Amino acid sequence: MTMSHGWIKLYRCILDDAVYQKSAYFHLWVTLLLKAAHKEHEFIFNNEIHTLKPGQLITGRKKLSKLTGIPEMTIEHVLKLFVNSGRIQQQKNNKFRIITITNWEDYQNTECVQHQIVNNSSSNQQPVVTYKKDKNEKNEKTHTRDDFYLSSEQKELERIREAN
Repeated sequence: MTMSHGWIKLYRCILDDAVYQKSAYFHLWVTLLLKAAHKEHEFIFNNEIHTLKPGQLITGRKKLSKLTGIPEMTIEHVLKLFVNSGRIQQQKNNKFRIITITNWEDYQNTECVQHQIVNNSSSNQQPVVTYKKDKNEKNEKTHTRDDFYLSSEQKELERIREAN
């Protein structure tokens, strides 16, 4: 499957995010989400084998500028903001940079996707029954910005604090 196929999750709470207020920032953020690897894979660059993990992408400032139409200096400033805010981490060298989207698994949890594929795998099988109450409870579930920017350890600490 090529990178031009597939999909990502994009939660509506992003409308409340500061990144949404500046179109170049939002454009770059969504581009990073779309270009990030969804599963681990290896590639060869300069006769060396490199491994990309889920939530990582290999790119450069020029490539991102060409892809988005955002000036290179703006790309650099926005990426620096993303690093400082904890959204991404970068490993840079003079040839390329590997960008890691922090908390990728929170953004793109594939557990629900795998469940859906199993449920829709065969038209010969009886359809899965969804009760309206369950569906309404699912629809009422909301995500906050903290869901995406806190590590799992930080979330656990918050849960313990709330319990006490």
